[in-house]
Amino acid sequence: MSKYLLLGVAFFINSSMVFAANTLPSAMDIYAEMGFGINIGNTMEVPSDPTLWGNKFPTQIYVDSVKAAGFNTIRIPCAWDSHANNNIINKSWMDSVQTVVDYCMRAGLYTILNIHWDGGWLQENITTSAQNSVNIKQKAYWEQIAERFKNYDKHLLFASANEPATDDDFSATEMAVLLSYHQTFVDAVRKTGSNNASRTLIVQGPSTSIERTNSFMNTLPTDVIDNRIMVEVHFYPYLYSLMTKPTDWGKIVYPQYYWGIENFGSDPKYNAGWNAWSQSYEHSSDSIYIDQQFEMMKSKFTSKNIPVVLGEYGANNRVGVLTDNDLESHQRGRVLFYNYVVQSAKAHGLIPIAWDTGHEGENNMTIIRRQTEPVGSIFDINVLNSMRKQYGLGNYVNNGITHVENFIDEDPSSVFNFSTDKTFSNPVFYQEENTLISNSAIHLFDLNGHLVGKASANGKNFILNISNLQKGIYFAKSGKKTLKIAVK
Repeated sequence: MSKYLLLGVAFFINSSMVFAANTLPSAMDIYAEMGFGINIGNTMEVPSDPTLWGNKFPTQIYVDSVKAAGFNTIRIPCAWDSHANNNIINKSWMDSVQTVVDYCMRAGLYTILNIHWDGGWLQENITTSAQNSVNIKQKAYWEQIAERFKNYDKHLLFASANEPATDDDFSATEMAVLLSYHQTFVDAVRKTGSNNASRTLIVQGPSTSIERTNSFMNTLPTDVIDNRIMVEVHFYPYLYSLMTKPTDWGKIVYPQYYWGIENFGSDPKYNAGWNAWSQSYEHSSDSIYIDQQFEMMKSKFTSKNIPVVLGEYGANNRVGVLTDNDLESHQRGRVLFYNYVVQSAKAHGLIPIAWDTGHEGENNMTIIRRQTEPVGSIFDINVLNSMRKQYGLGNYVNNGITHVENFIDEDPSSVFNFSTDKTFSNPVFYQEENTLISNSAIHLFDLNGHLVGKASANGKNFILNISNLQKGIYFAKSGKKTLKIAVK
C-alpha cells in the first residue's frame, strides 16, 4: 500500500511571489562524494544516432548496474550539434537525453553531461577565426540544455566540452580562445537561474592533456559564485593504452602490451616504458610516470581546492591481438594499471572516471556489458575489483540499489504558470488520508507538469481520490492554493 505524506500546509501563490532556488554545495563538497566513475562511452555522443556504433540506447537496468558495481559517478558524453537545426536542439533529442539523465539521477549517481566531439564544431576550432561562430553556437546550446535541467539537484554537473584539440604550437592566444568558450558556457548556464545559479561546472584543459593544462591553464572562467568550477583532464599513455600498430616516427615504434616489470615479455619493444630511440626503459607509462602526471594537477589545482575530474582513462584489452600466456601477462598488467591509476588519482585529489567502450572484442575497454546479454552484468570483474579496492570496497557482489525519486527541485510557478493566474478564489482545501477535498476544482500534476488527475464534484465539494498514485512527488492545485504530496 502506498504511503502519502502531505508536505507542509497549503500555501498561497500570487504574482508577486518569488521562488528561491536551493544553493547547491561547493565543488569541493561535491568532489568529496563523487568517488570513482564510468563513462557511457560510444553511445549518446555518436553523431545523429546513439546506436550507430553498436551500443544499445541506455536503460535503467544498465544504469542501476553501474551504481550496484560501486561507481558513484557516471559521465554522459553527448552529441548536440548533429541533433539541431539553426542552433535549436531537436525536442525529441532533448527528451532522449533527459531520459538517460533521469536514469542516472534515479540511480543516485553524480551525473556529468557534456558537449562531446560531434563533428568537431568546437573541439577542432580553437582558433581566433572560428571564435565568434563557435561562441554563438556554444551559447545557444548551453542555454537550451541548462534551461531543461535547471531544477535538477546537486547530482547533475555540466561539462563545457570534451577534448579541445591543440598541437605542439599551442599558444597563450589559443588558450584565450578556449577560455572564451568556457566563459560562454558558464555565463549561459548561470543565466538560466534556479539550481543552475550554483551548480558545479566543469571546464576542460587544452586537449585535456595534463601537461598542456599544467602549462597553459593559468586562468579559469569568471563566475558569479565562488568555488563552483572543476577542471577536467584525460589520461591515455598512448603507446600502452591506444596504439594498435607499429608506426614509423623516425624509429619504428610498437604498441606496448605489458605493464609492470613482473609482466614484461622477453622482447622489450612491447613492454610499457621502452624507448625506441634510446633503446632503454624510461618512465613513460609506469607508476612513477602516473604519479608525476597527477602531481601536476595536485600542485596546480587540487591543493588549491579546485577539484580535477579525470574524465577519461583506460587501456585497450588486447584480446584478439594476443593469445595464451602473452594475453594472460597483458591482462594481469592491465589490472595493475587500472589499480594504480585509481590509487594515484585518489591520492592526488582527482576523480577517476573510466572509459567504457561497450564492445567486447579486440581492443575493448568494457567493464559492464551493454551489447550482449545479460545487460548490466560485469564483463571485466578483475578491473572492476581493482578499482573498488582503492575505495575500500570488497570484491563485487550485486546487492541491488535503492532508487532516488526526488532529484528535481521543482518550481511550482513554472509548472503551473501561477504568476498569470488571476481568477481563482481562496478555497478550503485539505487532505483526508487518500482523498483531497476542496470547495473549488482540484487539478493534480506530476513533477513534469503533466495533469494526472481532476476532482469530480460531489455536492458542494470537489473530491479527488489519490490511492492509486505511483511513487513520486505531485502538486495538487485548487484555486490559489497548492498542496505538495509525496507518495512513498
